[in-house]
Amino acid sequence: MRRLRCDEVLHEVWGFLDGEIEETRYVEIQAHVEECEGCGPRYEFQRRLMTLIQIRCKQPLPESVRQRLLRLLDE
Repeated sequence: MRRLRCDEVLHEVWGFLDGEIEETRYVEIQAHVEECEGCGPRYEFQRRLMTLIQIRCKQPLPESVRQRLLRLLDE
C-alpha cells in the first residue's frame, strides 16, 4: 500500500465519507486518517459536519454546496 499525502486525503475525504471511492482507496485513506495527526482531526471535523448536515437537511448534500464547503475548509 502506498503512502498517501495529506493533500490527497483531504481532497478525497467527502468521497470517502460518502462511500463513493474504491475499496482499496478507502482502506488507504482510512489508514492515513487514523495515523496522521494533521488529517485525523480535520477528517473528524468534516465527518461530524457532514453528519449534522444530513440530519438537518434529510437529503444528500448538493454537489455545489459540498464544493463551497470544501473551499471554505481549505482556507
